[in-house]
Amino acid sequence: MKKEKVGSRDWRKIGRAVGRELRDNPIVVVCIIVILSNLLYGLLADPAYIRWRMRDLRSAYKEISMMELEDLSEEDQEILQNFQSQGLEFVITDEQFRQIYMGGIWYDGEKFEKYIRGRVELYCEKPSITVSNFKNLHLLRLRAKVVQGNQTYYVYIRREVRSIYEFTSLTVLYYSMMGMLLLFTVDLILKHRDRKPSAAARSGKAGGAAGNRKAGGAAQTQMDEAQREFVANISHELKTPLAVISGQVEMLQIMGNEIDRDYYFASIREEIDRMSGLVGNLLDLTIMEHNIEKMELTRVDATDLMEYMMLRYDALFKQNCIKVEPHIEKNVKVHANRMYLEQAVNNYIMNAFQHTAQGKRMGISLTAGQDMAYIGVYNQGPNIPEAEMDQIWESFYANPSGKREKNPPISNAGLGLYMVKKIVDQHGGVCGVENKENGVQFWMRIPIEK
Repeated sequence: MKKEKVGSRDWRKIGRAVGRELRDNPIVVVCIIVILSNLLYGLLADPAYIRWRMRDLRSAYKEISMMELEDLSEEDQEILQNFQSQGLEFVITDEQFRQIYMGGIWYDGEKFEKYIRGRVELYCEKPSITVSNFKNLHLLRLRAKVVQGNQTYYVYIRREVRSIYEFTSLTVLYYSMMGMLLLFTVDLILKHRDRKPSAAARSGKAGGAAGNRKAGGAAQTQMDEAQREFVANISHELKTPLAVISGQVEMLQIMGNEIDRDYYFASIREEIDRMSGLVGNLLDLTIMEHNIEKMELTRVDATDLMEYMMLRYDALFKQNCIKVEPHIEKNVKVHANRMYLEQAVNNYIMNAFQHTAQGKRMGISLTAGQDMAYIGVYNQGPNIPEAEMDQIWESFYANPSGKREKNPPISNAGLGLYMVKKIVDQHGGVCGVENKENGVQFWMRIPIEK
């Protein structure tokens, strides 16, 4: 019996059928994107982590090459001990293989002298790093020689690195499960909304049935349009970082060692973090919008919450030379859900940080009124165009004007301020934004705990 060949026309039919299936089931597209992103993370995480750790060895060698090795000062030894505290091990000998410095190495001096002498051909003025891979361990070794005057010194630096898969395997699994849970939840909600009859169809008298059906049809059309827009936005926001990752991987494959691989690995990790953040935001948003989880309001110490947020981002502000001016009143208690209120304040702070240039100023304040507590986050920088003042609170609004971008955002899916508004509404509060003379002030008012 002859096997039938599949011609190009048949393949086109199959392709069209698959395309129709994907268009009719956008949830499947999002599932594929989430799965592929996690696969890429699993493939690239460990090599990127190893290259990142190699930088520690190179940094230590650079410091050693600038030291006077003939007579190490106390300051030089402190620098080496600092590197040792980060997990690096050192042996430095002169050209007669006499020990200059040894720290953290398990061999005694005599054995290690023989170890260097037996591999002296591996020591060149340009440092080389070798990686030995074991089951869950990578052994990094840097060998080099330093020539100072008429003397030659041999430098050996070693570091054991645990495989990042030991730490990330559960993380990858977690994000995969959360992504699948999110997509299943969204799909379930949308199907439930499709089955649920409209209010107009359920109400009314027999004489108004036709009008009610018409109104219900219009509402259903509007709901279907919102559903398609929602899924399209999710797909777009996930496909964008995936396209960036694909391009970065292609560059790594084509260019090899001719490019800054650390930069590309860091960029890939950033895009993966962007997708992970989006999935988390969407899950929180789904829970809030559809009342899957009842928000429990209790007595919350707003002063403690705001002081915690200041400590949380202190290093980030200092790293970017941003001066933060806090004004936080003591003993302010609000009627709120701490987890969601903290998320709303966090979104305000990160939004302000993303639009604050280095060396500029931010202000974070908490004051108590008679019935409401006022939380404000100010950033020095360009104003928001008046035409966008209302639009910034909409879902998937991603600042098309680009007039306030200063720091590249971690995730610019347009969900941050939308989620703030949802959270504040559920607290029975209000939120808003005002343009100031030299910046922008975002604020929210939350009910005081009586």
